[in-house]
Amino acid sequence: MKLIYIYDALCGWCYGFTPVIQELQQQFGQEMEIEVLSGGMFLSANRRPASAMHNYISQAHKQVEATTGAKFGQAFLEDYLRTDDMMDSEKPSIALTVFKLYQPAKALSFAHDMQVALNYDGKSLNEDDTYRGLLSKYQVPVEEFLEKMKDDAFRYDTIQEFNQIEQWGITGFPAAILDDGKEYFLIAKGYTPIEHLLEVIAKIKGNA
Repeated sequence: MKLIYIYDALCGWCYGFTPVIQELQQQFGQEMEIEVLSGGMFLSANRRPASAMHNYISQAHKQVEATTGAKFGQAFLEDYLRTDDMMDSEKPSIALTVFKLYQPAKALSFAHDMQVALNYDGKSLNEDDTYRGLLSKYQVPVEEFLEKMKDDAFRYDTIQEFNQIEQWGITGFPAAILDDGKEYFLIAKGYTPIEHLLEVIAKIKGNA
């Protein structure tokens, strides 16, 4: 079985949902491969300064916290959302593409680290220093990693990922697809509690 998790580093509901996918990974272990793909929520015309999202997120985060148990930090809510840092999905998506080259098995962990850096610590995912801090625990060559992030080949691969997701008809995040080896099942569209996912996976396995 393979679970394809489609997320965006800047998506608040994804921040709340990634721990659910991490729990699935722990429960199924080697039985389930998990692949993380970047959806590209804030691209081109959808990019906007953080300050433009302040009023919306300062309300919307309460529902995410109440539903998922995730906590948003004051550094994000009070400091980051008052800046003109551009909310742009491209750089963190390229970072995930490059990370998968080095340690694909830990891609979910790295994806969550980026989410925590933004949503809790209020760090910009446009800044190289944010990635320097995140990469220190993964034993990857940091400066080489940052150089690869500037390489057009990895940007191209990332854009292909965005296009693939669009072709699947997935326009909202988070989402999760289960591949049982024969067909694809959309098992999560938006935040989905672990109990529901386990039920659906059991049903799919029972019919396999």
